[in-house]
Amino acid sequence: MISTRSLFLLGLFVGANHLLLGQLQSDMMCVEVNQAGNATVNWTQTVDPVGVFESYTLHIFEPSAGLVLDTYLIDNPTDPANPGFVNTTYNANTTELCYFVVTEGPMGVFGTSSDTLCSIHLTAEPSLTPGMASLDFNSPRLASAETEGGDMEIQLEDDAGVWNTITSIEDNGGMMSYEYEVEDCSGDLNFRIFKSNPYSDCDQKSNQAGSSISDELDPDPPVISYINVDSLSQLVVIHWEPSAANDLAGYIIYRCNGGFQMAIDTVYSTWTTYYLDVNSNTQSSIDSYNVAAFDSCFVNNEPDPGAAGAFCASSVHLNASRLPCSDEAYLNWTGGFNISEEIFGYSVWATEESPTGSGNWGNGFMLASLDASADSYTHEGATFGSTFRYEILASATSGTTIRSNQRSLDFSYPGAPEFTSLRRASVPDSGGVSLLVDLDPNSEEVHTYVLQRKRAVDDSFFDFDAQEGIGGLTLQFSDLDAASDEMSYAYRVRVENYCGDSVGLSNTAQTVYLQGISDTQLLKNTLQWTPYADFPGSTSGYRIYRRNQQGAAIELIGEVPPQVSIWEDDVSNLLYSPGDFCYLVEARDSESGPSGGVNYALSNEMCLTQTPVLWVPNAFLRGGYNDVFMPVVSFADFDQYRMEIHNRWGDVIFSSDQVGFGWDGLHNGNPAPEGSYGYFISIRDGAGRIYETTGLVHLLVGE
Repeated sequence: MISTRSLFLLGLFVGANHLLLGQLQSDMMCVEVNQAGNATVNWTQTVDPVGVFESYTLHIFEPSAGLVLDTYLIDNPTDPANPGFVNTTYNANTTELCYFVVTEGPMGVFGTSSDTLCSIHLTAEPSLTPGMASLDFNSPRLASAETEGGDMEIQLEDDAGVWNTITSIEDNGGMMSYEYEVEDCSGDLNFRIFKSNPYSDCDQKSNQAGSSISDELDPDPPVISYINVDSLSQLVVIHWEPSAANDLAGYIIYRCNGGFQMAIDTVYSTWTTYYLDVNSNTQSSIDSYNVAAFDSCFVNNEPDPGAAGAFCASSVHLNASRLPCSDEAYLNWTGGFNISEEIFGYSVWATEESPTGSGNWGNGFMLASLDASADSYTHEGATFGSTFRYEILASATSGTTIRSNQRSLDFSYPGAPEFTSLRRASVPDSGGVSLLVDLDPNSEEVHTYVLQRKRAVDDSFFDFDAQEGIGGLTLQFSDLDAASDEMSYAYRVRVENYCGDSVGLSNTAQTVYLQGISDTQLLKNTLQWTPYADFPGSTSGYRIYRRNQQGAAIELIGEVPPQVSIWEDDVSNLLYSPGDFCYLVEARDSESGPSGGVNYALSNEMCLTQTPVLWVPNAFLRGGYNDVFMPVVSFADFDQYRMEIHNRWGDVIFSSDQVGFGWDGLHNGNPAPEGSYGYFISIRDGAGRIYETTGLVHLLVGE
């Protein structure tokens, strides 16, 4: 039985124990996990003002299971001022482990329990998002009612033992996660969680967690700002906004054509944001391009490009045309597609070279300012003889100016050849008029050569015929309707360019019109003609040709100077010709033709007929000197001659169809009686006209 004194002493002890309980106090400081998964637990030295502390009891439990795994009595810490414990029994690499410590005094006197502190357990796995790592970890206060807060640093091991903080997350007292974008191409990445203790040198460190994670994220495609055409080289320049990828290594340039994209070059630079396509041909068609970025993760030592933009971007492409002979240029443009710059308007610019081919280019000037809906413009009033170079400048809201390709149009106006020479207008044997026109050999443009005609009775020329020709040709015209044996005709050639405008006129050629009369008394033919006008040179003179009968060869009978236009032909010595005389006159040019020969023009052929001359004797003497009755015939067609002798009863007693065969006074071989006989003579002149005569001839008989 306990005495009253003993109860008193026990009460004193219990009261003292309660006092001690309030004095023996420790706080958890940190849990640091090493690479092997061993956790080093540190806590503060117990508060022991009366010196009754004897030991620590460390409790380990797994929060996920809610089970106490073990209890350790620690009565001889290595450093009593910084007590700690290394847990080698339970692996902190596999799960988080929580710790709290209870201080103990003598005779079963217990101190208070500390707060609970857990190891930080980190897992690092490849994320469902390519190129990302998913990090999951817990707060060290996961099993504690205390919420200390503060930042927890996520660290990545660069070199062995060298840790760099990649980000910080505020401690929420529970579970946390973070998605890390992998920057390395491939390899084992090692992470840990670090939380500093501001009250001591003891810091909270998680286990190390890593995985072989590759950077499978391609850099985002750069946005093409605009595509420009360099004004001097006329080459395409692509401009883009830089990619924001941290591991950017360069860009790949694609040319787009008909739905296909072909890589044309690689830019191994992270700061370059433009590209000059030296193989571009801005005149052929619209230029379209795309750009992809690539990172440092090469495949087989070659850049592995990410996807290019969804659509190809294009330049502003200009076309220009003009109608022949027009001073208007029609411009139309398209493009500027899928660029980030917003176009709010266009300006049309031109530069003039005057004259064309001189290299004398003036300053550019603006023709028009148009809004963004415009896609065409007509330039009116361009200077003929000049070349105009056009380009379109698109204005963007950012202030950027986007240039199109340039187009040049030659406004040369087709002019006239230096000369057009109507070489001759000559009358051929078949009639009409034949003309030769020599063209300027230095004229390289096709022109239309319009033959104009004016008759002697006309007041003005009118268009008659037309041919196209180019320099160096000789054109031949024929006027088969010309009544060249009735009048003179004048001709000239009007030159038209392909615009239909008259740009030149040749010399005028006027045919030689030949007329004449016959003097049957003086036996002369008088010729008169109109002068020829005008040769390319001048008329040097005229030659007169004559043909004595149809079908006979023509012969030169005279030549006169250019001021003479009349000729008398004495035919008295041609009595025994048919009497049909045909003439033509040849005008001669003082200059030779293109081939070096004589240039000439013939008149119409004009024929004159002398009236046949018939002398018939009225008697002849048989046996005398003139014993044959034979008429004398001149200027007649002797092939058409006939003579008959009739007796008084009208009987034909003699006939002859030869001028030189007359009647000798015989009839059937017998002498005809003396007396008068009738004769009938029929002849034709050179023109085919028949002349007939009758009369009496007296036959005398000599002794």
